[in-house]
Amino acid sequence: MSEARPAPTLPATGVSRQTLRLAGRVGTPGATSPARELWLAMQLPSIPAGGLEPLARQALRFTPRVSLEPPAALLAEVRGSLRLFGGAAALRQRVLAGLQAAGQPARVAIAPTPRAALWLVRAGQDHIVLHGDLLPGLAAQLPLSCLDWPAETVATLRRFGVRNVAELVRLPRAGLARRIGPDRLRELDEGFGRCPQARRHYTAPERFTAECELPVPAVTAGALAPGVSGLLAQLEVFLRVRASGLDGLRLDLLHRGLPATRIRLGLSRPSGNPQYLGELLRERLARAALPAPVMALRLRSGVPLPLQWCSLGLFDRGHSADPEAAARLLERLRARLGQTAVFAVHAVPDHRPERAWRVAEPAVATVPASHWPAAQPPRPLWMLAVPQRLAPPDFRLIAGPERIESGWWDGHDVRRDYYVALAGDGACLWVFRERPPGQDWFLHGVFG
Repeated sequence: MSEARPAPTLPATGVSRQTLRLAGRVGTPGATSPARELWLAMQLPSIPAGGLEPLARQALRFTPRVSLEPPAALLAEVRGSLRLFGGAAALRQRVLAGLQAAGQPARVAIAPTPRAALWLVRAGQDHIVLHGDLLPGLAAQLPLSCLDWPAETVATLRRFGVRNVAELVRLPRAGLARRIGPDRLRELDEGFGRCPQARRHYTAPERFTAECELPVPAVTAGALAPGVSGLLAQLEVFLRVRASGLDGLRLDLLHRGLPATRIRLGLSRPSGNPQYLGELLRERLARAALPAPVMALRLRSGVPLPLQWCSLGLFDRGHSADPEAAARLLERLRARLGQTAVFAVHAVPDHRPERAWRVAEPAVATVPASHWPAAQPPRPLWMLAVPQRLAPPDFRLIAGPERIESGWWDGHDVRRDYYVALAGDGACLWVFRERPPGQDWFLHGVFG
């Protein structure tokens, strides 16, 4: 009793299973069986100059082994990814869908060797060949043009009556090597798996940089949205393969004949969410003034940073403080109001109230409030930038005095007696009088 073996090849178009069963009848001994590798090739006839690298970054989501084949092809070794993506046919369909969404028509094929996969897509074939022994059966359908050899070499072979790869490999090897050279013969061996082919794998840059030209010059921030969305989609792939986030971005709006308008986005903690980054960029763009029509966009990132993950307890019902939500609120406020409109206050070891703090970058506090040192004596929440003279005074002193004498060493000497006072309308004030005692009172703060 025997089990039926699954068909090793899934022809996407054209080739019948009967043709594939003739694989062993073409004289190409030594084909790898079973295939240890599977290479997915993408032929991109309309790819612009420099367009392969963005697609290579997207291909990294499927496998770390991606190789460029300029000017218009891309290779990815996907044997280890088949189970993760539901098999060869599902993976191929997913790649095609991604290319179509990016506006890139393509031919996609899968074969046991990178060179064979390239032959297939150059010949207009989109087969899925999972078994090395089946490659010879396809050779008759591969024209000589798929080899990408010089026109002189192809013309010489055609004068000998050779029309396709199957007829080429039937020729005696010694004579063929003399006529086309050992390098071309080695390419044939690499294509049929007789010898390995060394390929240089693509390594994505450490920092993300991508640029896109707009179909028409944009004169409003709303017209930039499609281009920004496309750049953020590329950024999402860049961050996903690294499991990383960013704490800052720069969007350059490129004009003709003028310096670029730069939109800088800073985050209080790294984020890898492109939708969230897009929201912040839209807030900033809504406030940006465009000095001239925008011809293109360029998005740049800093060095990717590891994301901080938070583990919830077994009985955590989500009632604990969410530092991520607080950070997002800060970033949205800064994007809407401006970087300098939202800031934090840090304490400075100085007894003079106007010099006991400084402006700092906002950040979500990680130290519980119960651990903060209490102010002794207490200080008001609201401080005036410049003390205001009170005339006539309408309050009642309820605490004090607290004497502050400091600053003699830097030329900003203060000598004051501070009191807590209750105003006639019920407000709790922080007032002082200069020393030696004078007649004027000054308001310096209001308790909440």
